[in-house]
Amino acid sequence: MPNHRTRRLNLRRAQGFTLIEVMIVMAIIAIVAAIAVPSYQSSVASSRKTSAANNILGALQFARSEAVIRRSDKVKVCASADGNTCSGTDWSAGGVVLDNTTLLRSIPPAPDVTISGNAIAFKSDGTTTASSISVDGKIVSVNIVGVAKIN
Repeated sequence: MPNHRTRRLNLRRAQGFTLIEVMIVMAIIAIVAAIAVPSYQSSVASSRKTSAANNILGALQFARSEAVIRRSDKVKVCASADGNTCSGTDWSAGGVVLDNTTLLRSIPPAPDVTISGNAIAFKSDGTTTASSISVDGKIVSVNIVGVAKIN
């Protein structure tokens, strides 16, 4: 049978963590977080650029197919300030795919990504003039046949 002294030692050991142990664990967590956060931020920035480039590429492919389906020479992909009409080369608010004045698709804005380029219009046979749109160093280009790709 355990004596009074043994019971007291068992209770003392079962009380929890010491302040020093908690401080060491907190310091390790802070070091790991300080190493991981910058790497995560660059990964997020890279993902935003890739997503923006893919959105532009998808819009160009969609516009080409719609020009052929609709037999329209007025389908174009362009920057839009209001989400309904073309407005120059400022892509900060997003873009649109239009058939003359009919909105076919909206391109969402890409925060912290610089997009520049002129409107690209497709003919009813899917062809266009060779052109490109720059997405933070990535180039989304369209050749004269109308095939779009990311360079």
